[in-house]
Amino acid sequence: MNGYTRRQITPAVKWLLIVNVVVYVLELIPGFGRFVLNSGTLVPVQTFAQGQLWRVVTYMFLHDQRAPFHLLFNMLALWMFAQEIETVWGTRRFLHFYFIAGIGSGCFSLFHLFSTVMKWTGVIGASGAILALLTVYAAWYPHRKVLLFFILPVNIRIVVIGYALFSLFGTLAPYGMVSHITHLGGILVAIAYLKLYPLISERSRVHSELRSERNMRRNAEKAIAKKRLYEERIDPILEKISREGMDALSTEERRILKKMAGSKDREYLKKKKIVPFDLFR
Repeated sequence: MNGYTRRQITPAVKWLLIVNVVVYVLELIPGFGRFVLNSGTLVPVQTFAQGQLWRVVTYMFLHDQRAPFHLLFNMLALWMFAQEIETVWGTRRFLHFYFIAGIGSGCFSLFHLFSTVMKWTGVIGASGAILALLTVYAAWYPHRKVLLFFILPVNIRIVVIGYALFSLFGTLAPYGMVSHITHLGGILVAIAYLKLYPLISERSRVHSELRSERNMRRNAEKAIAKKRLYEERIDPILEKISREGMDALSTEERRILKKMAGSKDREYLKKKKIVPFDLFR
C-alpha cells in the first residue's frame, strides 16, 4: 500500500533515529535528564532574551520522557516516510530541509508564545519537522494511503489536511496546546519550501551559468594574452636561438626563458624542441 519498505535504511534517517533515541535515553537518567531538558527545550524568554539560540535546534531532539509514544510515533513516521524523500533528494538536501522545517516550525511556536503570557512555556519534539516531511510526501504521492491508528486506510493528503485543520483550530483556542502551532508551522514551512525552492534553484542555476560564462570569457582572454606574449616576446627569442645559438642571448632574454621554464608555461618550451630545456631548470 505504501512505497516506504526498503532493504536498507537511508543514512540521514538512520542517524536521526539514533540521535533521537540516544537523547531520549539520556533524558531518563535521574538528574542528568533534567539538565538535558532544561538546556535544550525551546523556551521563548531563554531563546530571545538570553540569546540561547541553540534551542531552536536542540528542541527537535527532545521528547517527553513521561510519554514514550511521543517519540515512538515521530520516529515511526520518520522511518516510514522520510526514507523515500531522502532517496529522491539525496542526504544533503534532505538534512537541509529537515533542519529548515524544524527550525521554522520552532520559530512559529516562539513568536506565538512570545506574543502571549506563555513566554516561559517550553516546546520539545520533532513533530514540526515530521509534519513537514508528511506534507512533502503527500504532495509527491497524493494517492497513497496510510493506516490511520494502524487500522483505517486513509489517503495521505487527508491525514495532512486533517492535521492542518486540527492544528489551526487548536491555535485559535485561548491557551491551546503549544504543539498545534508547531505542527501548523511545519506544514506551512513545507508548503513554502515546495513553492519557493524551484524558483531559488532556478535563480541559482542561472547565476551559476553566468558565473561559468564569465570564467570562460576570463580564461579565453588569458589564453589570448598568453598567445600574444608568446608571439611578441618568446617566439622572437626562440627564433634567435635557432639562427644564432644560445650564446647570442642577452641577459634579459635568458632571464625571460628561465622564468618561463620555472612556470606552467614550460610545456611551450618543450614543444618547440629548440631550447636545451635543462639549462633553464
